[in-house]
Order: sequence, then C-alpha cells, then structure tokens
Amino acid sequence: MASTSEHQPPQTPTDHILYEKLHAYPFANDPEFGKGLSVILGHPEAPGATRDEVDREDDLVLQAKCFYFSRKENLASPLSVAAYKAWLRGGDGNAEAGDSSSAPQHDPSHHTTTATAAGPSSSESSAAPAADQAPTQEPAYPSSFAHIVELITTGQPVPGIQEIADTVLTGQDTASTKPKRRKPWEKEDDAPTSSGQ
Repeated sequence: MASTSEHQPPQTPTDHILYEKLHAYPFANDPEFGKGLSVILGHPEAPGATRDEVDREDDLVLQAKCFYFSRKENLASPLSVAAYKAWLRGGDGNAEAGDSSSAPQHDPSHHTTTATAAGPSSSESSAAPAADQAPTQEPAYPSSFAHIVELITTGQPVPGIQEIADTVLTGQDTASTKPKRRKPWEKEDDAPTSSGQ
C-alpha cells in the first residue's frame, strides 16, 4: 500500500493546476517557443514553427512544450511528458490507481515494468519489486538529454551540430606565400652585414 501512495504524487492538485496552465498556454503566439520548436523540428532557418506544428501532439512537440513551460514557470524540473499525456487522456488526471492510466503517470517504473515483464514469464510477481526499486536505480535525465540520445540512436542529425566530411580533400592545398620565420639565433647569420654599428 505504501508503494501505491508513492506513485500517486505526480497527480497532486498542484500538478493538475500546472497541467491546466500548460494546456491553456498560448504556444502558437509565443515567438520564442516557435523559433525553438522550428530548430528542434529541423528547420532552423525558418522564422518560427507554423501553427500546425505547434498544435501537433506527438511526443517531440509535447516534450518541447513541457520543457519550455517548465522554464517559463521556473519549475525545478521539467514536467513529465508521460504524466501530461495521461492527464490529457484522462481529462482531469485523477483516475483510479488501478486503471491503465496509472502506468504512464510514473515514467521510470513504466519502463522497468515493461522490461521485466518481457523477460520472465510471471510478469505480475516481477513487476511489483521492480516498481519499488525503479526510482533508486534509474536516474531521471533531463528531457533535453533524452531527446539528444534519441536523435543519436536513431541516426537523425542533432540540431546545432555541424556536419564535417569524413574525407580529406587532396590536391586543393595552397602553397605558403609567407617567408619562413627565422629563429632568434638565425638572425646572427645576417648580422655581420650590419655589424658596423
């Protein structure tokens, strides 16, 4: 019972209020968010994201919205995208703890539960201990780090990183036009011509 009450705090009244504020935030009218989203979506040369792009509800856009809103509200950590999605599906987010909506509310235990349930044949007996140990074993990475890891693992380009060619271009080098710099002791070789001082 104690572990069940530990997994309910993501849906406190404060979180409910934050999710309502996040849902009502005018992202389409915020030029700073629009510019950032256009960079994330892979077209940084655009002046900002379109209204259709801002209104999308895929994981990438929701993650950007949660991160940006958390920064605007000066929250200690970004809002959980999984908990926000559960709140969107459930309406108020205060569904029964036994429903399927309780699994996405706590992201680390959800991943651990699915990983342990896939391995052993008895998923119920192994899921409960894994859910209790998950918060201590898996650190919560910032959403931007998780996004970068996802981009790298899927082979997509990371915004802001310049692509450098793997090959060396031979035959395009130029000859040096400056004279060779002399070392201090090499000047004495030229000094006898001006030693009349």
